[in-house]
Amino acid sequence: MSKVLVIYAVAALAGTFRRAGTAFTTEGTAFPQDHFTKQQLDAIHAEKRLSVREIDQADLPETVDTRLLAIAAASKTDEKGPAKQNKDDSPHAETLEQAFTLLDPSNKDHFTGGGVPQLDALSQLLGRTVKAPERDQAWKAFAAQQSANQQQGVQ
Repeated sequence: MSKVLVIYAVAALAGTFRRAGTAFTTEGTAFPQDHFTKQQLDAIHAEKRLSVREIDQADLPETVDTRLLAIAAASKTDEKGPAKQNKDDSPHAETLEQAFTLLDPSNKDHFTGGGVPQLDALSQLLGRTVKAPERDQAWKAFAAQQSANQQQGVQ
């Protein structure tokens, strides 16, 4: 059986808690073992407001969000054909918000000098072309939500 990481937000004021560029919920989110970098996992393990468990995929509670596992499984299925295979084995996303959480702010290939996600990186994650107006509108909403979540976490 394959093991997956299930991460729960212990205390989430707005329903989610963000760490390592990812939103976590009190219901839990399942992640493939290779989803996070070592640095991100260290930050997650160090965060007192998160609980990390390694669980057999077959034993996942029904309340746990498994969308990222489905994306990872679909990504592996897509790798059969060379036209769909990512050169860097990066994960896939279904929405722009999900793609934003997969980007690394310290990576120049992921973010512009102005601090917005690179169109190429988003297009690769989504498997389709992303245009600037679409990205800008979604990024503005995503950044506002992140800011609101952080302000609620501070209070």
